[in-house]
Amino acid sequence: MLAGCGSLLGGGKRDDLFRFGVIERTNDTAPQAAVARRPLSLLRLRFAPEIEGDRILTTRGAQALYIKDARWVASVPDLFTQALTRQFGARAPDLRLASPRSATGASQALQVTIDRFEARYTPEADGKTPPTVVIAGEVTLFGADDRQPVASRRFSVEEPALANSTSGIVPAFDRAVTRYAAQLVDWTAQTSRSASSNPPSGKGQKDE
Repeated sequence: MLAGCGSLLGGGKRDDLFRFGVIERTNDTAPQAAVARRPLSLLRLRFAPEIEGDRILTTRGAQALYIKDARWVASVPDLFTQALTRQFGARAPDLRLASPRSATGASQALQVTIDRFEARYTPEADGKTPPTVVIAGEVTLFGADDRQPVASRRFSVEEPALANSTSGIVPAFDRAVTRYAAQLVDWTAQTSRSASSNPPSGKGQKDE
């Protein structure tokens, strides 16, 4: 695994801080037509206990360790929420993602549950073999009033790191988050629009 990995941080040295999910700005300054934005309530993101903090998790089989002297600049749920908000703004301008308290008039709510957010090494990997970043979880769209599921889908992405180092692994997390968030946003936007124009009459749909 990555040299310097461990469950304990070294004493005295400040940890390096990293972020993910930041969309690069483009030079496209063409004016965009105003779009009426429909509110979508984002429920509190659910993360597995081992990945809901600010530490960078690596795994090899049943073994789990955190990268030493490196952390995310904020908790993973906070950074992931920011990444989703940016992706909704870029890919679904007709939807306004908001917390339940500020999503006034929202007819739908989104629940995101992430159970894998890790740099995964294969059991046979040597000290030079880079890991693959894995993000996986389930997304469910609910009716905001009755909390009945409209549809749900599980998403999973894998993004290989280019080097077995923090500087190689962190960008892989960033790429994986961007891909995962894009898939989530596209599915949510399409499902939300379809549900709004065709209110469900039975149980929610579950996609694989």
